[in-house]
Amino acid sequence: MDSQQIKYWGLECGFDLVGIAPAEVVGDEGAFRRYLERGYHGDMVYLGRNVDKRLDPGKLVAGARSIICVGINYYQEDPLDPGPGCRGRVARYAWGRDYHEVLRERLKRLADKIIQASLEDVSLRCFVDTAPLMEKAHAARAGLGWIGKNGLLLNKKFGSWMVLGEIITDMEFEYDEPVSDGCGDCRKCLEACPTRALVQERVLDARRCISYLTIESKLPVPAELESLRADWLFGCDVCQDVCPYNQNVIPARLAEFKPHPDWWRIDLGEILALDEECFHRYFKGSSLGRTDYGHFMEMAQSTLKRLKNGSL
Repeated sequence: MDSQQIKYWGLECGFDLVGIAPAEVVGDEGAFRRYLERGYHGDMVYLGRNVDKRLDPGKLVAGARSIICVGINYYQEDPLDPGPGCRGRVARYAWGRDYHEVLRERLKRLADKIIQASLEDVSLRCFVDTAPLMEKAHAARAGLGWIGKNGLLLNKKFGSWMVLGEIITDMEFEYDEPVSDGCGDCRKCLEACPTRALVQERVLDARRCISYLTIESKLPVPAELESLRADWLFGCDVCQDVCPYNQNVIPARLAEFKPHPDWWRIDLGEILALDEECFHRYFKGSSLGRTDYGHFMEMAQSTLKRLKNGSL
């Protein structure tokens, strides 16, 4: 079994990009620890745990030799009419079905093909945001793209509209070469960020990032950032929307990412009428179903108020 066979199966399973990298240490531990010391990770205390495992995939899978990195394009164009009513925005990746489930199903399918075709016992594990793993760094090493100035993986064909997954295995393959940085002198993402969360190229202060404030943090959005949040309720796409590589991406081929009529623009009046049980039923199957009910409702109430008084 060679790397080309793995890539063929990966495309067959629905992935748009497949690359293979050696399971080696990535990143600079000193730089990562300085990031944590500055508090840029906010309340994401899990980033400070298992730093050695985060940098070294060999500590996640015994005998690891290779990382099969995959990416799926989730881009969808804006539906033409969100309908009447006051509405809040949602990051594009959450318009359709929860990407964790979409990726997990396909990674398992690919893993099964590898196991069935192997002549010897194979050790492997699949990952979709389920372990401390520098997924963007490994994807870049596997040739899926480069780390853009907004900190996201960029690919010339799919821009940054990609969700990523990995299989770590003890098998050895021919490895892909990293691609060169394509950002050049462009700084559009840094200049467009409403809260100036990108404190320098490829360095994000999560405490100011709208995605962090609306998803990861369970605390009220700081007063000085609340108006800058605008009508974002779950995530933010501003730094992606301005990126030149994201302008002419073809829509995702997987039906799971098609915009759900109730998820791509949130009807604030409708959502504020839901109790917690109904809320999670409303978003069942969506990434929004993972969010904190109380925090989401606070933001929805604030957004509705600002829309009604004309401050948005």
